[in-house]
Amino acid sequence: MNATPNDAHADPDSVDWTALAPEGGERIASLLAGVTGSDTALSELHDIIEFPAPGHRAAPRAVDFLVDAACSEQTPATDRWRPLSLLLELVSAHAEDLFPEPRDLAQWRDEVAWITSTDIGKVIEQYRSWVEEAPDEQQRRRMRNRLDVLELPDGPALLQAELDTFEAIRARVPDLLELLKGAENRGGMDRAGEWASYLLAFLTPDADRIVAGITGASQILLAKDLRPARQAPSSLRDMMDQALVGGSDPLPAELFALGALAGPDDIDLTVALTHQMAGGNLYNSFAASVAMVMIHGRNTPREALRRIGRGGGTTSGYEGLFNESWPHCGERSPQVLGFLALGRAGDRARRLRLDILPGLIKGEEDSRALVTAAGLELVLGPRTQGSTAEDHLNAEYDEETLKVMWAIAELPAQAWEDAGFREVLAAWGLPEDPEEFRTSVGVELEPEVVEPSAPAAPEPPQGGLFGRLFGGGR
Repeated sequence: MNATPNDAHADPDSVDWTALAPEGGERIASLLAGVTGSDTALSELHDIIEFPAPGHRAAPRAVDFLVDAACSEQTPATDRWRPLSLLLELVSAHAEDLFPEPRDLAQWRDEVAWITSTDIGKVIEQYRSWVEEAPDEQQRRRMRNRLDVLELPDGPALLQAELDTFEAIRARVPDLLELLKGAENRGGMDRAGEWASYLLAFLTPDADRIVAGITGASQILLAKDLRPARQAPSSLRDMMDQALVGGSDPLPAELFALGALAGPDDIDLTVALTHQMAGGNLYNSFAASVAMVMIHGRNTPREALRRIGRGGGTTSGYEGLFNESWPHCGERSPQVLGFLALGRAGDRARRLRLDILPGLIKGEEDSRALVTAAGLELVLGPRTQGSTAEDHLNAEYDEETLKVMWAIAELPAQAWEDAGFREVLAAWGLPEDPEEFRTSVGVELEPEVVEPSAPAAPEPPQGGLFGRLFGGGR
């Protein structure tokens, strides 16, 4: 790692942050200076420059300072995760837009250029049409999220800043790849290699360089019995380093990144992932199996799908396994993002996704509307087909459709108060009233048994960013 506090980017005071972020910009320089050692500084800086907060126009200028802080030899290895976690938030604020299919950078650039050079009224009108006409749920999410930003004050500038932030992070790929090396970055909790892998996974235009960096750092292309024998430790420090790095095994986060970035023509990598699938490490086996789905899509080997399903049946379950290998970014849990990503395999992963879906519908309150829409699309087809309530009353659902309908029907009364969830049901012509819905699908719930209420659990000390980083997976 070459970045030091003497680098060209090292003086946050050289930037007029207030001009970029009128609300809180005067604090950005001091927060950047303390971001590696302070959870409070990290959280406050996130709140100012997150997307699409008004201060996000400052995010592109903050990127170099954050990368320098993470890479500086003067930053303790245990503190490098903080600036990396913020960079991840900046690059994946709408992570649900990016799965199952990645974003096309050239199209993104053209889209932003058109937005910033066109009358805002015409732009908003066009996006409303694109939302209504979207052929699938992923495209609809992308258009809906764009529209929500455009309706904010200075919306076009925020979308330009989002693109500029992405480009600024791409420019630092060589430095980020250095964070995959060394026991101090690969071993222990909240290791820099883990956070760097999550971040690099979203930089799809640089896939070839990043995949080469990951495979070189972890020796993933070699089975364990083909790797060079490790030298006997010459000191206690060498012994500790070897224990921490675990023989250069890939990190689960690196396997996630390879799945997001690698192509199906890389036969060597496919063989390496197969070794990981059968390697005996539950977390790496699961992460490698999901990576195979992301790489090979509709040509995914059935063995990968079987191993994902087998992992879901362990005590860790899908939630625990995705939490260990996928990032918790934006408002979406790793399991939600994984569920969306498995859609890349089409009907080949259909049963697997239907196995995961009921738990998400019942348990993921913040993403319930999103996963319900994805589930209804899976069993009923696109919302644009224009089904009516009468169609559903006369329909004879198959087993897979009934599984989704029953998961919805069993939701508690509070879930039906969510306007976004009700809008999803209406889009497929389903009743928005819970009793009418249950009648239409033939579900009769047992009376609820009211248990004595337990004492309320104490509120976590931190909300916002830290709730996502440490509250149920990274």
